[in-house]
Amino acid sequence: MTISCSYEFFPPGNALGERRFWRTLGCLETLNPSFFSITYGALGSAQDNSVATIRNVLAESQVPVAAHLTFEGSTKEEIINVAAQLRDMGVDKIVALRGDDRDNAINARKRGDCYDNVAEFIAGLLEIHPFDISVACYPEVHPKARNAADDILALKSKVDAGANRVITQFFFDIDAMQRFQDRADAAGISVPVVPGILPVRDFTKMTQFAERCGTAVPKHLYERFSPAKDDPALAAHLAKSHAEEFIDSLNILGYEKFHIYTLNQPIELAQCAAGSRAAIPKAANA
Repeated sequence: MTISCSYEFFPPGNALGERRFWRTLGCLETLNPSFFSITYGALGSAQDNSVATIRNVLAESQVPVAAHLTFEGSTKEEIINVAAQLRDMGVDKIVALRGDDRDNAINARKRGDCYDNVAEFIAGLLEIHPFDISVACYPEVHPKARNAADDILALKSKVDAGANRVITQFFFDIDAMQRFQDRADAAGISVPVVPGILPVRDFTKMTQFAERCGTAVPKHLYERFSPAKDDPALAAHLAKSHAEEFIDSLNILGYEKFHIYTLNQPIELAQCAAGSRAAIPKAANA
């Protein structure tokens, strides 16, 4: 089975980041991606930077853009105004998320009505435009969920509210992904579940991030990446080869759509999906 991929970027924060962002994005255009997603800075200049980056990508690329939006820390009116601005720019795709802005959530409630959950947020978005909406999930259960059953019920509420697909947090345990898929199927979640793939360029930073996200890092990955601790070139090679193998393993299980967390990394790393066996015919024709 061949594959299709979407690619996630964050808005660059300086001139060097800007150059890397456009080099990587330009190269990935040649692989016929499903869409590019741009993460969201929720307040002030971070929000302005996100919106400006999306505007620039829309102007420079023919690839559809999915804008991340988080509601935590904003009133309903504030975040829907941002969504309307994106709609008017030509954005038809939204990645709808709660966000982590807990401190500002208290202040937001002093300013006006706020959304309580992602399902409510989706309903609000669909009132202003028939957005194509992606939502997030955790194959190994959300760190703040009471249990796997509650976690899948929360996901089901987002799908019932109108989500078109589910994108997973990055993971490394295929068995956990299969167990999650079984729970989703049993709950009647029929929209596509898209595995999120993180190429592991910096193993130490990845493990720190994984701990915060509740993502298990298998022992074999520590062993695989240990020789590359002080060798960036080897680390990049290992990251690419591991991601390619991981995509192939999931493709064999029936997954055809993948979401690559590029972290705005150099082109050869962000292109990992193109090197998988499943993608070779598509990449050759791109």
